This record gives sequence, structure tokens and C-alpha cells, in this order.
Amino acid sequence: MIKRYSFPTEVKAKELIALLSDEPNPTVTETTHGIVILGFQDKYDIEGNLIEKGLSYDVDIFWKDLPNEDWTEYEVNPATPNHKFA
Repeated sequence: MIKRYSFPTEVKAKELIALLSDEPNPTVTETTHGIVILGFQDKYDIEGNLIEKGLSYDVDIFWKDLPNEDWTEYEVNPATPNHKFA
């Protein structure tokens, strides 16, 4: 089950990620197949100039079973994901 989460701060996202594993910066844990940190999704024009600053710190999780309940309040439903899990 793949879910996207948007956090108000990077600190909050990393706090919840740390609770999933004893390893620093995990990409796979006992309860996940994968963790992809998207970070702040800034938007740029074709010349590379910043046109819109990202307002949330985004993380995608591929859960093995049901999502962790601590993450529920941060869940969002993007119209189009911008990556795939291998």
C-alpha cells in the first residue's frame, strides 16, 4: 500500500521516520517496502528560476501491511505521483 504524506516541517517528517527503524535514514524497515523522501516540492520555470516555494515536506511510504496510525493525519492523495518504487 503506497501512501504520500505532507508534513509542515522536515523535523516532524524525520521524527516519524526515525520511529520506523533504529537505522539512520532508512529506506526499508520491518513495516515498509520503501521510503522515498521528496522533501519540499519547489517549482521552477524552464530557466531554473524559482517560481513557487514548496509549502510541505513530502514523504512517500510503501507499507508492507496497514499504514502506521501515527502517520494518518499527514496523509494526502496526490493526483499524479512523480516516481515509482522499484
